[in-house]
Amino acid sequence: MKKISMMVSVSLLILFLTACGGEDPAELMFEHLEEAVQIERAVEEHQEPLTEAENNEYELYEEMLETSDLDELEELSRQAIESAENRRALIEEEKEIIDEAYEEFQQATEYVSDLEEEEVRSQAENMIATMESRYEAYQELYEAYTSTIEMDIELYTMVYEEELTVEELQEQHDSVNSYYEEINDLNDQFNEYTVAYNDEKRDFYEAAGLEVVFED
Repeated sequence: MKKISMMVSVSLLILFLTACGGEDPAELMFEHLEEAVQIERAVEEHQEPLTEAENNEYELYEEMLETSDLDELEELSRQAIESAENRRALIEEEKEIIDEAYEEFQQATEYVSDLEEEEVRSQAENMIATMESRYEAYQELYEAYTSTIEMDIELYTMVYEEELTVEELQEQHDSVNSYYEEINDLNDQFNEYTVAYNDEKRDFYEAAGLEVVFED
């Protein structure tokens, strides 16, 4: 079984408005965009426990393959399943955070039609389109990751079945690895959208003439 790293990039820019009256549509958008950033930063707290659980399961699975004692196999399997269930809870919490941040972001989109300059409005629309793609990419990532958890649990259950054949275990093993590769690809795509969104948000702020200090 391959180890994976479900690293969701939330390195959105931290921005500070140095002069904001709060009435201009761009300034109102700024407030919601940066509130969304603050909400999403909570995702960072989930990365370390997710990685630790993945590594723990990898080690447990390696131990399962090295022993033929059914009692020991069952105990190792129980621990791995418990870890996988913990990952499921963590990823559900993460999704709630991403969804909440996206809802806050959507409030910013309500002011786009009020932007008077075409260049500024066009830049805002590009930024919004990229965030929409980013959010969609996350949904696909979430679905793939939760499906893999189910497959992991099935794999951990199979290893101590007395009538299990080597071929059956290998087939499940290969299926899980295939899903891991898909997850890594989706995660890369999500992170690429994050970088693009950050760049376009910076361009929007500059086009709107907002006095913003960027901290990367």
